[in-house]
Amino acid sequence: MLKTKLPKSLYIHVPFCKSKCGYCAFNSFSGLEDLQDIYINALCKDIEASLQREQIISIFIGGGTPNILQVKHYDRIFNTITRHAYLAPEIEITLEANPDLVSLEWCHVLKNLGMTRLSIGVQSFFGSKLHFLQRDHIPKNVYKALDYAQKSAIEHLSIDLIYNTPLDTPQSIEKEVSLASTLPIDHLSAYSLTLEDNTKLAKVASKNLPELDVFMRASLEAQGFEHYEVSNYARNYRVKHNLHYWNALEYIGCGAGAVGRVGQTRYYKFKDVKSYIANPLHARTENLTQQDLHFEAVFLGLRCALGVPVNLLMPKKIKTLIDEDICYQRGDCLLAKNFFLADEIALWLSH
Repeated sequence: MLKTKLPKSLYIHVPFCKSKCGYCAFNSFSGLEDLQDIYINALCKDIEASLQREQIISIFIGGGTPNILQVKHYDRIFNTITRHAYLAPEIEITLEANPDLVSLEWCHVLKNLGMTRLSIGVQSFFGSKLHFLQRDHIPKNVYKALDYAQKSAIEHLSIDLIYNTPLDTPQSIEKEVSLASTLPIDHLSAYSLTLEDNTKLAKVASKNLPELDVFMRASLEAQGFEHYEVSNYARNYRVKHNLHYWNALEYIGCGAGAVGRVGQTRYYKFKDVKSYIANPLHARTENLTQQDLHFEAVFLGLRCALGVPVNLLMPKKIKTLIDEDICYQRGDCLLAKNFFLADEIALWLSH
């Protein structure tokens, strides 16, 4: 009897950008626009080889700047996916976008190809903060992009914000959240600024950043956003793709620098765009132990509203966390009262 394959999520990476933002440590590059056509050729080979009639319940196309690609590129990508995978009836398909590059035509075409969710990289509503972050978009284009998305009947809309910059204060955070709450969005991601060594901003910015995590959470919750993961807030919509990751389920990664996990193997595609184009099927692999997978399930579950099945944990440690009011039990799962403490709790549970 054949073993039934479990549904997987699919991540597709688009490494191209108009310019590299100061805080960005992702695998993205400016000045490689001439490679887009041959990159899509390689990507489609990767997708075809990776899917193999898999059942896909969510697709997330991230970057980089996914909407820097042309409509013809997405026509090829989506056709390749539909030819080589079984798509769930209620599949969620997300694309990230730079607001400056969102057009009405692009939204219409991507909606018709199957996009159900658009995530716009707002980062801030303030020009001074965008300048500090070395972002090149204009704040007013956020409203235009969302208007185009609404006119195209894209079902779910989300934005990203960055906070804990040197320019942030409780008052400015409250203003940003207030502006965000007026938008036609059902989801918001709020990321604390991290100055990673390989970013442009790390070389010039002060390392003494404010710590406004609790204030950001309180401000968003006051505006009706539910905190359901360390960096994510729902207003009537929790992202399926995120929940798939946090359930420690298997995922497929395609594109330069993409990562995937199938069974006890995690794999990493070439980060260098030209190397990836030359050999899109190559992947460095890492064998995971059951202990690795166990820790990952605990770590991911504590970061969000899913929690961790209690049968993965020692009863004595569960009792300690509940007695000290750090966690609580809901049904058969243990949940962190403060997602920001998830990393510390997971490390304590692993010893």
